[in-house]
Amino acid sequence: MKLRLVGVIGFFLVLALGRAEQPFAFATTPGKLPKDVVPHHYTIQLRPDVAALTTAGEVTIDVEVLAPTRRLVLNANALEITSATIDGAAATPELDAAEQTLAVTAAEPLAPGRHALRLGFTGKIVRTAEGLFAEKYQTPAGEKQMLSTQMEPTDARRVFPCWDEPVFRATFQLTVTVPEGHTAVSNGPITAERPLGDGRREVEFAATPSMASYLVVLCMGEFDVLRDEVDGVQLGIYTTAGKREQARYAMEATKRIVSYYNDYFGVKYPLPKLDQIAVPGGFSGAMENWGGITYNESVLLFDPATSSQGTKEMIFAIIAHEIAHQWFGNLVTMAWWDNLWLNEGFASWMGTKATDHFNPGWQVWLRANGEKEEAMARDARPTTHPIQQPVLNESGATDAFDTITYLKGQGFIRMLENYLGADIFRAGIRAYLAKHAYGSTTTADLWAALEKASGKPVGEFAAAWTEQPGFPVVRVAARDVDGRREVELTQERFTLNDPAPKPLTWQVPVTLAAVDQPASARTVLLSGETARVLLDAPAGSPVLANLGNTGFYRTAYAPDLASALAEKLSQLPEDDRVNLLGDAWALVEADRNEVGVYLNLVARLDRGETSLAVWQEVLGGLGTIEALQRDQPGEVAFRAWFSERLRGQWERLGWDALPGEPSNDGLLRAGVLRSLGLGGDATVLAEARARFAKFQRDPASLAADLRGPVFNVVGRFADEATWETLLGLARAADGVEEQQRYYGALEAAADPALARRTLALALDPATPTAIAPWVVAGVADRHPALAWDFAQENADALLAKVTFFARNDYFPSIAGAFSEAARADELIAFVAQKLPPEAATETARAAGDIRFRAALKARLLPAVDAWVAGR
Repeated sequence: MKLRLVGVIGFFLVLALGRAEQPFAFATTPGKLPKDVVPHHYTIQLRPDVAALTTAGEVTIDVEVLAPTRRLVLNANALEITSATIDGAAATPELDAAEQTLAVTAAEPLAPGRHALRLGFTGKIVRTAEGLFAEKYQTPAGEKQMLSTQMEPTDARRVFPCWDEPVFRATFQLTVTVPEGHTAVSNGPITAERPLGDGRREVEFAATPSMASYLVVLCMGEFDVLRDEVDGVQLGIYTTAGKREQARYAMEATKRIVSYYNDYFGVKYPLPKLDQIAVPGGFSGAMENWGGITYNESVLLFDPATSSQGTKEMIFAIIAHEIAHQWFGNLVTMAWWDNLWLNEGFASWMGTKATDHFNPGWQVWLRANGEKEEAMARDARPTTHPIQQPVLNESGATDAFDTITYLKGQGFIRMLENYLGADIFRAGIRAYLAKHAYGSTTTADLWAALEKASGKPVGEFAAAWTEQPGFPVVRVAARDVDGRREVELTQERFTLNDPAPKPLTWQVPVTLAAVDQPASARTVLLSGETARVLLDAPAGSPVLANLGNTGFYRTAYAPDLASALAEKLSQLPEDDRVNLLGDAWALVEADRNEVGVYLNLVARLDRGETSLAVWQEVLGGLGTIEALQRDQPGEVAFRAWFSERLRGQWERLGWDALPGEPSNDGLLRAGVLRSLGLGGDATVLAEARARFAKFQRDPASLAADLRGPVFNVVGRFADEATWETLLGLARAADGVEEQQRYYGALEAAADPALARRTLALALDPATPTAIAPWVVAGVADRHPALAWDFAQENADALLAKVTFFARNDYFPSIAGAFSEAARADELIAFVAQKLPPEAATETARAAGDIRFRAALKARLLPAVDAWVAGR
């Protein structure tokens, strides 16, 4: 199914690299399909056979021929064409499986103008989330099955022949045959239902607005539904039978979010209904199909008795992300996958913004620092890429859904909004959506709208951030001049494990202030390599950069400033404490500072530091060191010091929530419990086992927030009987969230024999398809060699359970747990044998990460051991 492109590759590279980003133009948009024919409307009839897992159907496509031709070229994959006509006359279909295309040749040349292409076809319903798939699930009445679709990026062509590239917008009208007793959901409302008299009925849906093919959705099964309304839009949340009440939290969130977006975007949600469907498996996240968003049920359904605070927050954030797509991605769509960030970066930013707006106590932007850190860690590697990257084929489209697209995109947009001002930024977004509604765009179209709203050269400012890889580190030094503080700023590219990085510069908005003089704050645009700034602050004042942590860059302070800021760590605002710790660890990773400097900074934290975001940052840095210490001489001593750092928080928080405590304390309790327990703390382990035993007798006895960490700790030190108990709970669980917890506990087992048994679950038909192949990566976290050997021995069977969308990431997700450089070469060689060349990009990234950790281990651990010994 991978493409082998020859001529078009050269065209794409010239297009991507030979000119700067231009406003949208249909004729010059990248893609495989010819642009001499465009579709306008699809009339689709689909007859799924749920028992046989096959489909049959017909599609009539109203097309416009722009230049005389006999051949219509569109997409089809894993379909058989049973008939073909153009304007009622027989035509000749020809499938190209390797290219995933269908060429239909007319008997006579087609003149420019409108024509009707009619195709009969058959296809398959699969078990992985590609096109139309079937998902089995357990109920008190026995095993059931539902159907759902997953079309993005390139799987609509598996369901019906179509122009399956985002620039080919069209309207879609679907009619589907379903068994009696089943409910069908699609993009539009149902307009007619007709019994067929054979235990089936035909359901007809209203036509969609003009949209990309990857947004078409169909779900069918035995559903319950919760209904409501907001701003004139009919809302529905569909669940499998018996779970309707678990949709109430999502419904309340949806009503608030839709109303907020209607106001923010200045364009009302344009469809008459918005449905959301909880799928009991299939995929791990959600898909923004216009008017019919699909979710793995674990990120949509909330059970107050069993769902944690973390789940509650995740549900709100994911709903906010997916509904944001109804504007960014659906109403206005990137023309080609090289601008995917216009969909995903903006939905990530907008979803976070909305979640923070409605839930200020969650400190969403503050804690989103973890996402920024993840993006920076990826973007500093030699294998990074620009936010806007050339996409050559279907495999490249799947690879584009990555950390850079989502999280660097989010981080850059937040910085840009802060630089332009929130009101001006919103005005530009409103103008962009209004101008391009029901159309396609490139990044240049967005910059034009923001430039007009702000009067600033946004395109010039943004180009380096989106069109070149990486980001800067800003070095900060200060001196006294006539009783005031003069700050010298110097930028250079920040890299990790890159011996010869290309020198790059950015336009960096740097906000500075003297720590004790908030009124001295000012923002300067560092557009060259260096700049000097005079602050209205007394001589000798410590200076802090990147105030509020909204900038997407690292900060490296001169030694005197670093020492002064460390002394005042506890006095800094929370977001600045988080940023200072994050930058300190990153500078250690980059070999720009000694690990002892970072550890000394962490050592300043005590029981009085109650910030969840601060401790999450610390757990990330120290957790990396702990992983590198595994089976090393200094492991026990470092673990003891690490646990001692957490002891004060554990004594403050305890096992049980206090009345009225902040929700962040519950999340911090879970994080500290997990770290202490997995680290082998005897007291914590004993209590976790006792609570797990009580849970088996009385499930309500274990708070939802504690279930994940308690199960993990018990699973880590499980004996055979405990392992069997966890497996039984996993098999009996009727919700995906609970399944994930139990399988996660099984994956954590320290006993190699039990780890081998857990690995075998990946091939067990009783393990849910969406979980099964990823069990191997879970085991690899503790037993990388065992997991890697198992993956190699069972590669074909495991790949059969993985979607095309995730295939390139699969083996890197397992081998990525290694910290021995030789394993990087093993990974590259193995993937080259098992997957097409297109998988090399993700493999190279993982191999680079392995080599980086190997070098980091060799460089850091002696210094860490010496520092711990000196305490």
